[in-house]
Amino acid sequence: MPKLLTNVTFLFALILSFLLSGAPAMAYPTFTCAYEKDHNPPLDAEADRWFQQARSLEKVRGVKDWNAIVGLYDKAIAKDHWKAMHNMAALYRTGWPGQPGVEQDTSKMLALYDRMVKLKVPLGYYNWAVVAENGQGVLKSDRMASSYMFQAAQLGNPMAQVRLGQYFAFGLPRDKQDDDMAERYYRCAGAQDNPDAIEKTASFYDTAKKNKPRALFYYQRAAELGSTIGLNNLQGVFAEHPQPIYAYGYQPDEALYKFYSDLREKLKADPNVRFPNLIKEHPLPAHPKQGFDAEHPDRRPEI
Repeated sequence: MPKLLTNVTFLFALILSFLLSGAPAMAYPTFTCAYEKDHNPPLDAEADRWFQQARSLEKVRGVKDWNAIVGLYDKAIAKDHWKAMHNMAALYRTGWPGQPGVEQDTSKMLALYDRMVKLKVPLGYYNWAVVAENGQGVLKSDRMASSYMFQAAQLGNPMAQVRLGQYFAFGLPRDKQDDDMAERYYRCAGAQDNPDAIEKTASFYDTAKKNKPRALFYYQRAAELGSTIGLNNLQGVFAEHPQPIYAYGYQPDEALYKFYSDLREKLKADPNVRFPNLIKEHPLPAHPKQGFDAEHPDRRPEI
């Protein structure tokens, strides 16, 4: 099992405990907006080719050649390909019933996560936080989970940043919640190319900030990256009679409804399709009451 990494991460776990216990207020660790791409170790070119081959074989419909897939992942892992480690660990976590070579093996999963941490891969710290939080193969430990989650966020993992944002916005007693700190983490996560993190950022602006145009802006960012949830929201808010979940207060717009419905169908037909110029070529209209951004009505949202 990896050791807790720094006094800083241990301090953060203690701070969380103090906040929850009602102890006197104390300063948070310094907020840092880091991007995962700046901290990920470089990938060996040959190992990456093996990894891409494995991914292609995994996407084949019907019977999959798991022996070939695992063999390619193993070859890539031997050259420290951390993406292959993550994918192989996911296979070991659940197993693939009835398929030789992909049996569930928690110890092998943990060994790969440990190796990712030793390589200082941000996603490795996040993985360790999750297994410590759930007690999956290790003793359940909120302190260890908090420690690794903070380290992952400091290294730019967007889902770890989202988790810290959720904590400051919703996880603390009401009198200790800190929307300013939460927003910093969400905006940092939302600036990265992770659809899940961007969707969570959109939801934060919708529910916590009641900032409907900024929420829709992030759903549009997510849609650029192939997010079904993003496109569903863009389609739903411009419907003639929007469902309550999509009642953002925008005027119905048949042309926009059809435009996003068509994109939704394209994504349904090909899950790999992306819309990289969506924000640039199809800027959202102003919200009838909040403009382009509830805090800056005349200014379009920026990442």
